[in-house]
Amino acid sequence: MSRQAIMNGNFDIWQRGTTVTNSTGAYLADRWLIQYSNSGTLPTTIINSRQLQTSGDLYGSNYFYRIAPNGAGSGFGVNDYYQIRQAIENGVRNLCGASKTLTLSLYARSSIAGKKLSLEGLQYYGTGGSPSATEFWTGSRVTLTSSWAKYTVTFTTNTLVGKTFGTNNDDYIQINLAVMEGTTNAAAYGISGAETFVGSGNIDIAQVQLCSGDVALPFQPKSFRDELTDCQRYYETSWDYGETSTTFSKYIYQNMGMTYNGGNCLGGPFFFKVQKRTGGPTITVYDVARTVNKVTWADNNGSSTNGTTEPSKTITDKYWMYSSGGIGATAKGIMSLAYEVSNEL
Repeated sequence: MSRQAIMNGNFDIWQRGTTVTNSTGAYLADRWLIQYSNSGTLPTTIINSRQLQTSGDLYGSNYFYRIAPNGAGSGFGVNDYYQIRQAIENGVRNLCGASKTLTLSLYARSSIAGKKLSLEGLQYYGTGGSPSATEFWTGSRVTLTSSWAKYTVTFTTNTLVGKTFGTNNDDYIQINLAVMEGTTNAAAYGISGAETFVGSGNIDIAQVQLCSGDVALPFQPKSFRDELTDCQRYYETSWDYGETSTTFSKYIYQNMGMTYNGGNCLGGPFFFKVQKRTGGPTITVYDVARTVNKVTWADNNGSSTNGTTEPSKTITDKYWMYSSGGIGATAKGIMSLAYEVSNEL
């Protein structure tokens, strides 16, 4: 964590797809949350997407992250913002304290003349019990040019003496990359003034990392396998990488133990590829027609029923199990489904 606390800072992992338009509260590139608050009018179109690096532009990168607004928008409030952010699990207890520093570095550029990017951070003490209030770090706002350039900011973290962590052990530090924000929101990070989208064009970000100390170390990408495994602690699917919930073609199958009285069943467990963080993952299942929260049952003679409502399920950080559910009086011995499971901070 001290060498590189950010996950997927090289934007190699995109389990949920590679583009989304006009979205908030959604993940696109793994571990990066698109988030905004807006009391005015955003540009009519804002596209977040994966882009392929031009060979030789940035050593060690295949992709970069692009935010593409089609205008400036209007009427932003003082508390408004538009950003991509990442929460770093247990970052407060592992990296923060009196006189401790963290250095955020990244490469960025923009085709929008005069576009500014705010580099921000905070420490959050978690949930459960009576945790201490969130504390904001003094950030920095940089002016982008049309060429890739490296930008850094060193944060001084807050003391942990006298602080109370939440009983759910879910504290985190959060890194914000803000492309729009009002004056009050900016002031929370020690930044002066508002910043709108300015105009139409592209805002590109690459090679994001957070190092312990006051030096931005040379960027060191992880292997695809290691980065994917790290990201799957927070989100995974049963289908192949590169597919989505609307395109997948692979299913998992389970022979079910059951009683014939009312068609109750007991099945599983289905083990996750990677153990999830604690806190209770959420799971969505799909039948063979890709219908949400349905499964497909097949009887011993090979006939099947698509779209049967899924049974209730018990979910842990390691596996989930179908514990009961009505499937009709006829015994059906095989269940087919696909799934995605999320446990983001």
